[in-house]
Amino acid sequence: YIRLIVVEALRLYPQPPLLIRRSLKSDVLPGGHKGDKDGYAIPAGTDVFISVYNLHRSPYFWDRPHDFEPERFLVQNKNEEIEGWGGLDPSRSPGALYPNEVISDFAFLPFGGGPRKCVGDQFALMESTVALTLLLQNFDVELNRWN
Repeated sequence: YIRLIVVEALRLYPQPPLLIRRSLKSDVLPGGHKGDKDGYAIPAGTDVFISVYNLHRSPYFWDRPHDFEPERFLVQNKNEEIEGWGGLDPSRSPGALYPNEVISDFAFLPFGGGPRKCVGDQFALMESTVALTLLLQNFDVELNRWN
């Protein structure tokens, strides 16, 4: 469960909150939910800014996006209104220790995605899990049953 706490914290507070990529060739980005139906033309050499912070808090991709719910990564979730989005599906990445961009069809990008993804993502996740576990061992932690 601590693994899920770590990735949910990264969903709500991604670092860095913005990714910058440069288009190597001309392409067309999909219009997305309520976007331009023809998509958006991106000429070669254009810098593309991806707001990971807003992506991770988008109500189109996440139910109750501002709530801290680590369990959200355990269940399949798809918004049928978003054409072309595969939804959140944990079975897409069997055996993965942590949820990743594959299970969310790139709606969860705490370390980027694709060939330019952070190479230390698994190490950082494991180190965070161990550090949080060691920290919690120093406290008495219990559920708030009145909430």
